[in-house]
Amino acid sequence: METAVLSKRVWLYIINLIFHLGVGFAIASPFIVYLNIHVAFYLLIAIGIAVVFSFFFDIFLLSVTHGYTLGSAIIGVKYVSSDAKRISLPQIIIRSGSETIFIFVVIDFFYLVKNRTERGAIDRLSDSFAIDIRR
Repeated sequence: METAVLSKRVWLYIINLIFHLGVGFAIASPFIVYLNIHVAFYLLIAIGIAVVFSFFFDIFLLSVTHGYTLGSAIIGVKYVSSDAKRISLPQIIIRSGSETIFIFVVIDFFYLVKNRTERGAIDRLSDSFAIDIRR
């Protein structure tokens, strides 16, 4: 069981961010088209929708696929519990909540760069591992 390297985790976060923001802006587009709201309000609504969608969609995917999000399936990373078993629901909720809040992702990135342990702050918080399945 090898943990995922930093470059894979960065790509994973980028893919998830692009997908969730895309869905948020797509869902929020009727607000700007039909209600003629200001662009700043549109951006706030779109980002809010993206955050809520990200949280619940990641919980759903991690539960159904037993450890994969959209980005992790593309990159080849699986989330498992610290005892190398399937990730549990409390761990899924903690991981999804942490990855939804952008500042935790930034903290996780700097933690990975600084410590070089390849087990980030989000992994330690949720007591899980991001393992590389393609090695």
